[in-house]
Amino acid sequence: MKAISIIIVTSNSSKYIESCLDSILIQDFKDYEIIVADNGSKDNTIAIIKNRYSSIILIENLKNFGPCKARNQGIAIANGKFILCLDHDVKLLDNFLTNVYKAIETRDNIGAAGPKILMSDGKIIYSAGIYFSYLWRFYDVGDAKIDMPAFGHKKYVAGISAAAVIYRREALETIKQDGEYFDEDFFYLFEDVDVSWRLRKMGWKILYTPYAACLHVSGKSRKKDKFSQYLSMRNRYLAIIKNESLFSLPKLFVIFFIYDLWRNMFMLITNARYFLRACYETAGLSKKMFKKRFI
Repeated sequence: MKAISIIIVTSNSSKYIESCLDSILIQDFKDYEIIVADNGSKDNTIAIIKNRYSSIILIENLKNFGPCKARNQGIAIANGKFILCLDHDVKLLDNFLTNVYKAIETRDNIGAAGPKILMSDGKIIYSAGIYFSYLWRFYDVGDAKIDMPAFGHKKYVAGISAAAVIYRREALETIKQDGEYFDEDFFYLFEDVDVSWRLRKMGWKILYTPYAACLHVSGKSRKKDKFSQYLSMRNRYLAIIKNESLFSLPKLFVIFFIYDLWRNMFMLITNARYFLRACYETAGLSKKMFKKRFI
């Protein structure tokens, strides 16, 4: 058994995949395997991997199944005690694997740990964990802020961004539902919130460790496209319905009328097609999500 199984999801990722894989291969920590799950790339991503990285385990999907299903495919065949999920455009900095391994391995109650994720310039924070607000909004801690000593301390957090996160395999098994670790109904967006939420409900701790750091090379788009806006709306509600305490759910209606109603009206005006689709699918999936809360 390997210490770490590294799972990377690709989809037309030729621009970034070499930088990502090379940053892994030069790490001082060597007890790992790399699994790439490709979601129907039409560029030369597959050729790059096969020609340059023959030792990598490659899953070739004929179409884009989304990050959730692809990660699940990787985890299903992984041989590691710990599962490290990386976006294809992440570049690991020195001693990343050693430090992230130490962070999660030292205490048995840590189900997930995440590094300091920086923008490509290495000066601006991409994510230092995920924060759950009282309005049930989910934010990357430190998003777009200059890196400073305040982000230099280990601490327990509500969640970790799926861009770079290591999970204890044992912890993932405790939240597995219908053969899925990442809920494939989410497709992408808020799937990391859902996994983190379920882990904490099962008693696992989630740790942010700045001693492991990486770059999110492509950065973060501040202008969401209409499809992402739809998924963001839909998946936020589904995560709440699936995971929030039954006694707290009535608060959702209060928050909706005070906070969400105006945001949703704006989306209806500017993105009517996807707003209606989000409403329809949220209603359709709510019953399914409610059932999934009993894990």
